[in-house]
Amino acid sequence: MIQKEKEIKSKSRLDINRTLLGVIFTVFALIISLNPSLLRESFLVPLQLTLAIPLLLASTFARSKLAYTKKPKMWEKYGFFTFLLGYSFLINIIGIILSASISLYIGLAFLIFNILTSVTYSIFEIVEDKTKIKSRIKKDLLFSIILLFGGILPSIRFY
Repeated sequence: MIQKEKEIKSKSRLDINRTLLGVIFTVFALIISLNPSLLRESFLVPLQLTLAIPLLLASTFARSKLAYTKKPKMWEKYGFFTFLLGYSFLINIIGIILSASISLYIGLAFLIFNILTSVTYSIFEIVEDKTKIKSRIKKDLLFSIILLFGGILPSIRFY
């Protein structure tokens, strides 16, 4: 039964990664067609966009191994870390685009709401399993820091 659960979890994560890769390529195409100056004027948008693709691909490959590897913890950690970075970069890109194209407040609301939903998710997970508190704090802190430095501060033109 445990092997079947691992396979389902692995497939679910792979589906999420494939969807996010599609989103990244769509965002890239939209930027190129609607506002290519955003790629030239900003250092962080093209950098995060460029890095998000291989990070999510690496996460996809790592997570595909979870169903059959003998060392799942190693692959799970690597898959999660690359997913978190790639996903965070995608969120930052969208937040910066919203800030630059629509409104600073809409972009900031998007970025901050992503942090809040992550914390809310963690609260539910901790209520369900108290042993996950340290892990969730680390994950949410890392996610929040990436969004702060890669999305929020660039949106307000701090640098």
